[in-house]
Amino acid sequence: MPNNAKLENLLNLALAATTEEKEKSQILGTGYTPSTRSWELIVKYHGSLEQLASDVISIEPLINGYCIAIVRDDFIDAFADLDEVEYIEKPKRLYFDNYL
Repeated sequence: MPNNAKLENLLNLALAATTEEKEKSQILGTGYTPSTRSWELIVKYHGSLEQLASDVISIEPLINGYCIAIVRDDFIDAFADLDEVEYIEKPKRLYFDNYL
């Protein structure tokens, strides 16, 4: 899978990682669902993406041109190639410090 300029570097790395590497890394596996081979992605876009909702792409619009998209891993490159899509990144795991 070639690197796509619209994809965040960490997402490109995660897409190239093996299943074992994703399972070992808390960072690379965040947002990936192995049972459906899909990624939960944060997307910056313009125009409308709702018409793309299908069995392989689920869109949850947010505000200011952002949405959460759930996309099967074999469709991410085609999704990123859409003119409406400006940038795609994977979610990050939040860590909380209990000793504040």
